[in-house]
Amino acid sequence: MQFTKKISSIIKLLFTIMYRSLFILLPFVLFLSLSPCVGQDIESIGRSLVKKYLGSTDEEEQRDALKNLVGLKVSIDKIKEWVSFSASYTPQQAGIHRKLVPVGDKKGECFVYLPSDYSPDRQWPVVLALHGVGGSGYGQIMAWLRSSMHKDDFIFIAPTYGSGLWWSEEGETIILSAINKAKQDYHLDTNKIYMSGFSSGGHGVWYLAIRYPSLFAAINPVAGECPLSSLLINLMHVPAYIIHGVRDTVIPVEAARDANSRLERLHYKVICRELPELKHQFPMNETGRVLEWFLTNKRTRYPKKIKYSTESTRYSVAYWAEITEFSGLIRQTSGVPRNVPGHLMRPEGFPVTASVEAEIKEENNEIWLTTHEIKTLRLYLADELVDMEKPLKILVNGKSIYSGKIERNIRTILDSVKKMNDQEALFSAYIDLTIPSDDQ
Repeated sequence: MQFTKKISSIIKLLFTIMYRSLFILLPFVLFLSLSPCVGQDIESIGRSLVKKYLGSTDEEEQRDALKNLVGLKVSIDKIKEWVSFSASYTPQQAGIHRKLVPVGDKKGECFVYLPSDYSPDRQWPVVLALHGVGGSGYGQIMAWLRSSMHKDDFIFIAPTYGSGLWWSEEGETIILSAINKAKQDYHLDTNKIYMSGFSSGGHGVWYLAIRYPSLFAAINPVAGECPLSSLLINLMHVPAYIIHGVRDTVIPVEAARDANSRLERLHYKVICRELPELKHQFPMNETGRVLEWFLTNKRTRYPKKIKYSTESTRYSVAYWAEITEFSGLIRQTSGVPRNVPGHLMRPEGFPVTASVEAEIKEENNEIWLTTHEIKTLRLYLADELVDMEKPLKILVNGKSIYSGKIERNIRTILDSVKKMNDQEALFSAYIDLTIPSDDQ
């Protein structure tokens, strides 16, 4: 009888322990089972907030999205990940598509070729193809498709601008608008955007690459002449594959030789292919070789050294450097020369070029700058460029003007993406610099 009571007491004790343990362990078990769901919710909420901020022009809406993003208390790297994957794409039919893109208050025509196995699940390299005077985007795409065995490796984008004056403000706007529209609609590999152009389209290739070097991975001007040969220094990280016919009487081959020799003297990456029997024609038999060469090049997103020159206030950003104010010695005028707005001129009327050379010295976590005719600069920074955990030192024209630690900032990431329309080259901090005068 007593033995039975002991057994009963032991059983009651065991049940009591199990009961109490259940209350202790249950919250922990529930947390473990629900934590993936919580993580998934944060992931979807974060991506949605990033997309909302990047797609909005309303300041209050942007403030709310930013406040909620900060409230998620996630790492800067997670924000970058959400930015990189914030875009979504739908399946599209293969073949040639005609698109209309905004050009001021008008619409411009653009043609896009999608490979036969196009899928939005992967990134695709891009060829921006510019036609010559009197041509069309459709005709330029067809020239590539008829001549190349590698057409299904690339998306082709070809805007139409009848005059072929791609270096005009309107021509430039059509090109940039076509690229931006394609970024929205298709899964482009923005580190593999290549540009090719024939005749005046070749002029446009030189012009756009010099103005926007951080946009392109490599270029292929064909039977063209560089309209800004004094600014070829901007192409430090943009390899060029020049093609020109020796028998070309419209644009003589000397144009190609001049650009090639200038780039070689700068020790930049350049190939110049002269075709002995070719006149002023699109080189149908060369396109396969060009496309193969394109794929050997990838955009340099975070170059440790940059050189950028400009003679116009319209062009002030290259990679991680932005000219925010030009020298006080320069008056910024409209209508001279050639009725191009924003040209830099001295008060006495002489044209002038502003320039910046920047180099990151990794061993000391320093940035060395050499500037000319620049009053203020903004430098965009990222972990890929400098060590953000250590103090950064900046020297301008041999003078130390900054020493301190740079703090990463979520808003800077988002705002730089909106400004540069680039979801691959991401900057988490910036610093504004005033260039000291010679007597300081």
